[in-house]
Amino acid sequence: MEELQITLKGRALLFNCAGELTLEVCPDLKRHLEEVLEREEVRCVLADLGRTTFLDSSGIGFLVALRNRLAHEGKRFFLLRPSDQVRQTLQLVQLLKYFDVLLHEHELDPRLC
Repeated sequence: MEELQITLKGRALLFNCAGELTLEVCPDLKRHLEEVLEREEVRCVLADLGRTTFLDSSGIGFLVALRNRLAHEGKRFFLLRPSDQVRQTLQLVQLLKYFDVLLHEHELDPRLC
C-alpha cells in the first residue's frame, strides 16, 4: 500500500487506502486499525477506497471480516468512494451490495456515528 491514513472525526474512524489492498498490506492495516479501535470509542468506520488501485482476495476478505466484526459490535461500516477497480472487483464476486457504499462523506447520517 502506498499510503495509509487513519483519522478520527468524532466517533467515526476514517481510513484511506491508497494503492493496492493485498495480502502483503492487510496484516499491517489490520494491526493499525486494531490499535485505534481498542483505544477509541468508535461507532462507525469508513474505508475510503477512492485511491485504491487493486484489491485481491485478501483485501476482500479483510473488508468482509471488518464489516462482520463491526456489525457484531453494533457498529457500522461503509465503503467510501470506492474506485472503479474496487467496484468492479466487488461486483465480480457479487459483494458490492453486501457493503454500504457512500459516494461522498457528507452522505453519512451523523446519527449513525
